[in-house]
Amino acid sequence: MNARASHIILAAATVLVLLLLAGEAASPLLYTAENTATPAHADPATVQKKSPGNADALVPLMDDLLGQTGTLALTIKLKDYESAERDLARYSELSRQFDRLVVTLDVSGTDIGEFQQNNRQNQEALTTLLNDTRRFEDLKRLEIEVQGDDGQRMAIAYEGEALRQKMQKGFASYAGREAETTRIAERYEVNATPYRQSVEHFAEVADAADDWRKSSGGTGSGSGTGSGSGTLRSPLGIAVTPAEGRYGDTLIITGRYTGGTPGTPIEVYVDSRSTAAVALGDGGTYGYPYRIGRALAGPHLAYAVAGAIYSEVATFTVLASDTAITLAAAEANATAVACTGNLTTAEGLPVAGAPVLLRVGDGTLAPAQTDQNGTYRTEIVLPAGEHTIRAEFHAAGYPLNASESPIETVAVRGEGLSVLPFVAALAAAAGTGWYLRRRRPEEHPAAEQEEAPQQEVVEAPVRISIAGLSLREAATVLFRALRARLGLADTRTPRDCARIAPDHAGFFERYEKIRYAGEVPTDEEIRAMEEEAVGGDDRAA
Repeated sequence: MNARASHIILAAATVLVLLLLAGEAASPLLYTAENTATPAHADPATVQKKSPGNADALVPLMDDLLGQTGTLALTIKLKDYESAERDLARYSELSRQFDRLVVTLDVSGTDIGEFQQNNRQNQEALTTLLNDTRRFEDLKRLEIEVQGDDGQRMAIAYEGEALRQKMQKGFASYAGREAETTRIAERYEVNATPYRQSVEHFAEVADAADDWRKSSGGTGSGSGTGSGSGTLRSPLGIAVTPAEGRYGDTLIITGRYTGGTPGTPIEVYVDSRSTAAVALGDGGTYGYPYRIGRALAGPHLAYAVAGAIYSEVATFTVLASDTAITLAAAEANATAVACTGNLTTAEGLPVAGAPVLLRVGDGTLAPAQTDQNGTYRTEIVLPAGEHTIRAEFHAAGYPLNASESPIETVAVRGEGLSVLPFVAALAAAAGTGWYLRRRRPEEHPAAEQEEAPQQEVVEAPVRISIAGLSLREAATVLFRALRARLGLADTRTPRDCARIAPDHAGFFERYEKIRYAGEVPTDEEIRAMEEEAVGGDDRAA
């Protein structure tokens, strides 16, 4: 075979390889049976999947989220507020990662989407629990400081009663999600024990609030202007009418201040947060129209304060409503699509200031926000061709249910093709032909293929302890320790580590089966992994 024919075959093979790689790059596989390199790699068939898309990528995050609920609830129960703040920040970051992945994989309508909704509500419940527990501690200190001042002690008692009722209702809602969350977790072989423990911790915090109110002569659980148990009736009354409503409804918070002077400022609180200040009227009454906006569905509390006088606690319920979202997409210019639509409740009420997500068929995501009329507008820059777009409302923090618009199809013309790429391609082809003609057939030393440099692995001593951990948790700690000792980034997966550090490939492949296939290692395996992770002599006690 002459040299020219060899070069032509080599060029054709190079083009073929590039085309094959392009096809793989357009549709990458992540931990699937097709790209399992050795029997030690995880088999996704061990994860029972109901939803479409790559659910394997979501399972580790689900495990981390449930684990974080147990950690956060425990630090709140122990009143370690500094650690609780850090745990809450970590929980929030994991939740954002999970939400992005759910949107990217388009599994919001499955049991994964149901898990996502429960997780959002759990995050909000634990955030509220942290704030309310802190406030309870403040009230305890204040009660000691105002001994002998009956007016101040009464004020503390009323606010404490509001928080107590709020905690009890919050716990009932949190515990009510346990069965469904556990069912989904078990379907994906995720450890739900930390979440069940978080329910127990939540219950202990709420019970502690009950115990404190009883020991300090609490007001009971009256609503409206009814009297409490064990205390005198407050001269400042309160009632909420009607007792329930939906997004956009207006509830009237009213009451009478017996013996109050007209013009006295009355501060109205909803869920222990100051909502409005009104003046007492000539007839000794006050009123405030409370419009339901961005608030969670479920029970809420209201009370009023006039100086050092607190009212009883009134309760009302916010009901969830369905929503409807529309989308109109049209080409704005050669490279952008103009998207507009409206977000309303099922009754046609506009939802103001709400986040809307626009999902393009190629995976592009674009955020938008509704105005006071429930209308959103935005432009999305897209490449030339036909695209599908859908608008979504995920309803986090609203007493509203999520909704999606029908899919719209729009064509983008693009700016037209430039002649420069064609000229450059022709010039490159001509130059290649000239070079091949100029080559002497007798001198064509084969160029040696330069291997891509492997990432430098720097071993550093590390000390760890796995005492008291379960076998799977110990394996995770040892994997992270070995990865850190080798100087590999935290974002490296077990498969990445096995490729970069082939001397430890057996360790990383075994851990991959433990982490993603759900296998339980033996004690001997853990001891061997520990010796390899710490480097032998540096083993921690």
